[in-house]
Order: sequence, then C-alpha cells, then structure tokens
Amino acid sequence: MGIRHALAMQKLVRDAKSAFARGDSMFEAVLDIDPRARVSMRKIRAEISRMVDAIEPVGWRCVNVEPFLASVEITFIRQ
Repeated sequence: MGIRHALAMQKLVRDAKSAFARGDSMFEAVLDIDPRARVSMRKIRAEISRMVDAIEPVGWRCVNVEPFLASVEITFIRQ
C-alpha cells in the first residue's frame, strides 16, 4: 500500500464521517477496478474488506456489495 492508497482511504473515512454527521441514512462507497491491470479477485476481495473495516467503526453497517461494470459498489446503512 502506498501513500496514494492511504490518502484515498482517509478521504473515504472522512466522507463516511461527514455523511453520518449530516444524518444521512445511507452511504455508498465505490471501488474502481482498472481492467487493464488484471487484478486478481483475491486482491479485490481484500480491498473490499479493508474498506468495510474502515467504514463500519464510524457507525455504518455494510448491507450490499455489488459489481457494476469495472467497479464495485458497497452500500452502508446507519446502525
């Protein structure tokens, strides 16, 4: 994991915290996958787990993980 990844995760958690503070009932995170990079499913699943583990302590609960073209949409609701 590089500095770019750490900054992206910080922004994701910051967005989740601000949505929770605003009183939003749902939060959606998107993981973009570069189809040219030939990323393995193991790495994709690991990244999804990292995102869920980073967002759930804020007060969200993961309810849906769904592929969409070259990305994965992860939906959270308030706990």
